[in-house]
Amino acid sequence: MLTNIVKNIAMTIVEVICNPRPGSFNLALSAQARDTLDGLGHTVILHDLYKEKFDPIMDAPELARSFSLDGQVQVYCRELAAADGVVIFHPDWWGQPPALLKGWVDRVFRQGVAYDLDGDDYSPKSWKPLLTGKKGLVFCTSDTGDKEMPRTLETLWTQCILGRCGMNAACHVMRDLRRTDPGVRRAWISFMVHTLEEWFPRKQGA
Repeated sequence: MLTNIVKNIAMTIVEVICNPRPGSFNLALSAQARDTLDGLGHTVILHDLYKEKFDPIMDAPELARSFSLDGQVQVYCRELAAADGVVIFHPDWWGQPPALLKGWVDRVFRQGVAYDLDGDDYSPKSWKPLLTGKKGLVFCTSDTGDKEMPRTLETLWTQCILGRCGMNAACHVMRDLRRTDPGVRRAWISFMVHTLEEWFPRKQGA
């Protein structure tokens, strides 16, 4: 349950979409989310990872130095650190996000940006989240039904990534997509809009 909502303040929200298929429901959700957040008076920074041709591969030198020399990655990191929230859209591929999105997490949710390790040199380190107070929402579409797959996506996002880095986090998965009718999809869009309005309340005067 979301707590500590700050009302009537303009926010900056990073919106990430990761789906290569034109006309996908993910893209429709992302477009509606952008319009909704803009209508609430917030600033939306939109990134379509496929259109931007993001490189998801963290090579050995980047891993060793714990810093990316890739200018695109540096922009993402600065935006994440400065934003009030993140909203992510992606399909369920084998119970996980697409590899491109996982690579974005690997390279952007990095030490010094999303978390740090506290402790003296050559001693055990403790995990320190750096995104505390920020909000993270994930909307995922899946062809599988409730009983076909475990809820790995919800756990991954809320406990292993966003929540572990200190964010108030939730992951909503629309299941059985291939068997839903247009009415169900419209209801899911309405649910998403209501959720965005709750998590990112309207700026006063917007």
